[in-house]
Amino acid sequence: MDLISIIVPIYNVEKYLAKCLDSILAQTIPNIEIILINDGSLDSSLVICKHYAAKDKRICVVDKINEGVAQARNTGLDLAKGNYIGFVDPDDWIEPQMYESMYNKLVHSEHAVCLCNYYKNDRLGSSPKFLRIKKDILNKQEVIDDIVANMIGIDDLMPKYTYIMGCVWRCLYKKEFIDKHNLRFKKGVTIMEDLVFTVEALLKSDGLCIDHGVWYHYRRNPKSVLHSYNPNMWEDQIYVHHLLEELLKKEKLADYMLNRLDIRYIGMAFCAIYNATSRHSKENRTQITEKMKKIRAICNDEKLKRALDRVKPIQKPSIFK
Repeated sequence: MDLISIIVPIYNVEKYLAKCLDSILAQTIPNIEIILINDGSLDSSLVICKHYAAKDKRICVVDKINEGVAQARNTGLDLAKGNYIGFVDPDDWIEPQMYESMYNKLVHSEHAVCLCNYYKNDRLGSSPKFLRIKKDILNKQEVIDDIVANMIGIDDLMPKYTYIMGCVWRCLYKKEFIDKHNLRFKKGVTIMEDLVFTVEALLKSDGLCIDHGVWYHYRRNPKSVLHSYNPNMWEDQIYVHHLLEELLKKEKLADYMLNRLDIRYIGMAFCAIYNATSRHSKENRTQITEKMKKIRAICNDEKLKRALDRVKPIQKPSIFK
């Protein structure tokens, strides 16, 4: 049986790490290697990693200086010996059948990527998030139209389901495909680095396998990079948007997805403004003034203005027509 390499980037997650590792060790497919990349944790995460490695020889622990999740995952990719690659975030956990089920989809397929459903877990409970796609196999054009486009963003300002989370943890990849296209996480990307990786991978693929199982538990951690206050949120998001644009331009899809890119940019602005208005009790007048400057800069952004001018009007549901 082929070996599956499961890469876990770790930084200050002592509260959640044991549950994550227990779920990986409980996989029904035994032929796995578990690569734990400790990215300079300041808590007891490394101690927990070493404790688990001492109990199971399938676990490899790498302790490195803090360089961010993108470089941590790249380190794992460089070390991986498996024919298949999976990713798990250390504050999440997975169902026992996840990798056996996804492996069985891929091993009998000519395609290089398999994507599954997941649970979103937060303080309100657990809710399954399904792809609204009934097919088991998508061809290249269907991947572009039904998956990549909806990872880039919605195509209509009217609230409705279309967006698909572009996260590497919901995918299993053939390693030969990753190596062939030299797929790596972009250095310097501090948020949504897995979205960029996933979009690039899918754009290079000839199709996609869908596993309709709900296997992954995504924990919405309020202390994660994406959900906590970030003074560079706007700049970080602009960089991600630029990378997505460049990927689409290479495939001559930028014009095709322009409206989605515009709506994404508008959504980024709202997100960055919300982030900038996050209040902290110890903020002084200077800090508040700096936040106001940042909000003005966002509102005056020329690319934002062009996106607002270009974006398609809201499409009213037929019930209102």
